[in-house]
Amino acid sequence: MQNLNQIRARHVLAFAEDSLSKKIKGVNGGEVIKKIPTVIMNNGLLAALAFSMDPKNEAWACVFSGVARHLASPEILLVDPSCTCTADLLDFLVSADSNSSVLRNVTAETMAWLEFARRLVQKKEDDR
Repeated sequence: MQNLNQIRARHVLAFAEDSLSKKIKGVNGGEVIKKIPTVIMNNGLLAALAFSMDPKNEAWACVFSGVARHLASPEILLVDPSCTCTADLLDFLVSADSNSSVLRNVTAETMAWLEFARRLVQKKEDDR
């Protein structure tokens, strides 16, 4: 049985290899992953998700889609399994069924996933 860190690392590596992550590569690719945790700490997860919904912030939406897939995975299952993109995640978190403890748990797991992503996604880019 894998521990949470192994699961996070596996999901981040899959994200780094996935076609969605290709959208975050380039000049600002690593910067997006570095900026998101600060925005979450200062403004909250819901505000960061809302910011990522702007079409100008495609890289942010791409990262949050990876987060959504991680949170909806059978090993983690903090959100509904149908949450596979940024919009689905935002809808789930603002729904009547969500409560503050769900938001706290999702935020904590998102921050942990981003910690791995900050290291592993950048590393995968450098290896190429």
